[in-house]
Amino acid sequence: MKKFLALKHTMLTIMKITISQCLLFAIFSVMALGSPSKAQQILTREVSIKLSNVSLKTVLIEIEKQSGVRFVYSNNTIQLNKDVSIEVNREALHSVLPKLLFPNQIRYEVVEEQIILKKSKEQTNAFPSEKEVVVEDEKVSGKISSEKGEALVGVSILVKGTARGTVTDAEGKFSIVAKEGEVLVFSFIGYKKEEIKVSAKQVIALTLKEDNAQLGEVVVIGSRSTVARTNVERPVPVDVISAKELQSTGQTELSQQVQFMSPSFNSAKNGINGVANYADPASLKGLSPDQMLVLIDGKRHHQFAALNNNVTVGKGTVVTDLNAVPSLALERMEILRDGAAAQYGSDAIAGIANLVLKKSVNNGTAQIQYGVTGEGDGGGYSVGLNYGFALGKRASLNITGNYQDVAGTDRSDPYNPQPVAGGAYTGIYTNVKATDEAALKSRGYWGDGTYGSFRPTAYGSNAMKSGQLFYNLDVPLKTDWTLYSFGGFSQKDVFARAFLRTALPTSATSNVDLYPDGYVPELPGTSVDYSSFVGIKRKTFTGWNWDFSTGYGRNYLDQSAKNSSNASMGAASPKDFYIGRISFGQSLTEINASKTVLGLWNTKSVNFAFGAQYRVDNFALSAGDEASYLVGPLAATKNKTPGSQGRVGIDKADEKSVNRSNIGVYADVESDITNRLLVAAALRYENYSDFGSNISGKLASRLKITEVFSIRGSINKGFRAPLLQQIANAATTSTVQNGIIRSTKQLPSDDPRLKQIGIEDPKPETSWNYNLGLTATLGKNLLLTIDAYQIDISDRIIITENLNVNNITALKNLFPNFQEITFFTNAINTGTKGIDVVASYKQNIGAKSKFTASVALTVNKTEITNIKATPTALQQDTKATVVLIDTVSRALIETSQPHSKVLVSLGYQVGKWNINFRSSYFGEVTAWEKPSGQNHRSQTFGGKNLFDASVVYNFNKHFSLTLGGNNFTNVYPDKVFSNYASYSNGQVPYTRNANQFGFNGAYYYSSLTIKL
Repeated sequence: MKKFLALKHTMLTIMKITISQCLLFAIFSVMALGSPSKAQQILTREVSIKLSNVSLKTVLIEIEKQSGVRFVYSNNTIQLNKDVSIEVNREALHSVLPKLLFPNQIRYEVVEEQIILKKSKEQTNAFPSEKEVVVEDEKVSGKISSEKGEALVGVSILVKGTARGTVTDAEGKFSIVAKEGEVLVFSFIGYKKEEIKVSAKQVIALTLKEDNAQLGEVVVIGSRSTVARTNVERPVPVDVISAKELQSTGQTELSQQVQFMSPSFNSAKNGINGVANYADPASLKGLSPDQMLVLIDGKRHHQFAALNNNVTVGKGTVVTDLNAVPSLALERMEILRDGAAAQYGSDAIAGIANLVLKKSVNNGTAQIQYGVTGEGDGGGYSVGLNYGFALGKRASLNITGNYQDVAGTDRSDPYNPQPVAGGAYTGIYTNVKATDEAALKSRGYWGDGTYGSFRPTAYGSNAMKSGQLFYNLDVPLKTDWTLYSFGGFSQKDVFARAFLRTALPTSATSNVDLYPDGYVPELPGTSVDYSSFVGIKRKTFTGWNWDFSTGYGRNYLDQSAKNSSNASMGAASPKDFYIGRISFGQSLTEINASKTVLGLWNTKSVNFAFGAQYRVDNFALSAGDEASYLVGPLAATKNKTPGSQGRVGIDKADEKSVNRSNIGVYADVESDITNRLLVAAALRYENYSDFGSNISGKLASRLKITEVFSIRGSINKGFRAPLLQQIANAATTSTVQNGIIRSTKQLPSDDPRLKQIGIEDPKPETSWNYNLGLTATLGKNLLLTIDAYQIDISDRIIITENLNVNNITALKNLFPNFQEITFFTNAINTGTKGIDVVASYKQNIGAKSKFTASVALTVNKTEITNIKATPTALQQDTKATVVLIDTVSRALIETSQPHSKVLVSLGYQVGKWNINFRSSYFGEVTAWEKPSGQNHRSQTFGGKNLFDASVVYNFNKHFSLTLGGNNFTNVYPDKVFSNYASYSNGQVPYTRNANQFGFNGAYYYSSLTIKL
């Protein structure tokens, strides 16, 4: 019945959120399909004109009216004031234009549906004569692919010596007017130029080869311009990581693959760390995980459902689970290292990660990988398959399936209880160590009966099973319409553990009736993630690119506690509990439009873009089993802790389902003012249903000093809205002191009592982001980029420390049943400064060998620049100063992520062999702790260098085998001091309070790749 009600609730939520967007999408589709079709071959359009002694401009305007074409030209170079006379009756443009333009020394070039006018350099060869113009039935068509068999979109095709040209469509297909004997020139950034002589009735199937000397890669993120630019031609820094590069790391999950490929990106595995067990925190530039926006094919991707409230990187934030997407489904990943809230909306303070899905057809890839750590644990395999299907003549469907099964690891030290403050010893059974060890031995537990061989819990990466299925669909409807859809499903089953609960009778968490030798709660969790977008794109005859889309994404986390206990229930307690469900859904409907105009306002080109977006978010908490949060009879009589151990269930009183909506509109412009100067600007307005509106803006520019060197820079005013998970989440845990039940409560932001103590509703974080960079293309083989940045964030949202109600009169009066409270508020300002340096080198060595090298490093530092004063009501009648953020939480923001990171990669390809070597340096981190009754203390964990190597043998064009070792020198982080509380008597030898590079040591793997 419970599952039925949950399913019913889920379906109702989806129906409520999606009904409006379905209606909007239907309206968009009807509008689109109802529009008249436009001929692509504009030179065959006919006009009838009879004009005498009028300006050439007047004649062109009349041609535009009759034919629907658009003339593009620069007023500085093309003079159209000269009087002309013309009389034509139903003549095609390919006949009219030479007569009209040739005498005025003007040549023309057809670029799709536009006619570009240029000053003729040589009058006799400016354009083909009327007899040379090819009639429409003399067409050449074909398809352009890469060496991988993937369709290439946007390849330029020109008829040599003429003004005729076109580009390939989304399937890599093209059609162009050309007659037998003419030469077609094919060019595309990153590939070698090809020329083909046209033969009679020819259909061309061409494979373009990669140009290894072409270092820059064409990027999509960060600009809505239709002008193709490489990453070094953009005014902002972008990392482009191909799927092949991601998979070459030997890592099996996307966040870990990016960790070893991008210097600004940081993500590491966690152990015994709450929500971080189920979704890895991932961040850019040392900022919070929720200050990085994740897109899939340019569309906002939903975030994880659960809030991370543990003492680890990203405390109080929500991540986007990158590991729900298999890298095999990706063409590439683009990381924009610049603020972009004005272009893409909230959360893009640190930057953007855009996952570009594969669109290839009639080919695919299968991969099988197995790996194991140097300790012999953590063994697991992954199996993946990607394939692109051609549906009919023009449509395509690319599908990826992936399954992974990985065992957990254990890096705990032998359990060795230490005297607590005051010198008292606390063991498993007794407070006397000798007696405790004798009990261990007599009961036959844990090896020789001493703590020297006892490891009660496993501290390491969690065991996991996951499966993903992603798709990418393209269906051309007409010559200028395309229906598209993409999305995926992921389910991840994670097996996590908690800390040891002893059998000491005086322990508040022990339950000797069920566990006479103590127990370690097990915390399995299932994360389900799914999303789907559907849209329709059109490029009109006037050059506008329209995109209407709608989509829905959702994540939910089901948690359980097994081998656990509600100590307050004693022998009546269950051992297994359902903790409850946390879910987050996001509905998105948007319209985007862009157009590039050549020669406008005396510039080389100007791109205009505008759009609007409507988003609805839903956050829901569903209660767990009653026993998972019940306050049992032993709470009052024996001071036993209520609720399931390891993870307390979601209380029935905290159940909720909350919606909020926002609408955003934006406009941006990007212009190549000259061949050397590029300028871009963007402005965005957003209005949220719960806290109001925000305006963000951006200015960016790139100036080519020479053909080798360019400087670039940007200024961004950005924002991050408080997440629905932050302002709506409520959580209740209970403790008992002297028979009195006290609860710790995380309060939702709409609790009216917060305003009574001077706490305002959370408002958006605002930021100013400054970037200045230098790019250098040093010859055809070496590329260098240097980018410095400063990010100042005001009103940064944090979760407060647990405030003791008994110590503060105002809280005692408002919250008499609580022991502690915590809540979200805009309490701090931060400043982040840093510099990123990326250098890459590629060199062909002979006909069959290639050498590649890259160095990428980042150095940054984040500091809290201001802490707002604690409200007066919280400072009255207190013996100690009340702080909303203490030293431990400050360290999670300032020092828990490496301030420096250096990645060096070397690759050599010779014949059928590929040899790769990688070095990864992670700088030092510092973690703080505050043991009960003691002062704060810290520990710094030194920087370390990890080395990876792999060898690939390509048997033929279909099969290749990879053997590799990651961290083959078996480097571990520094250990936590054994006398520190966070060492947990050996259960946590590597800190949970910082995020450096993981703690599993060496990992060895083999992988078989099959090209289909």
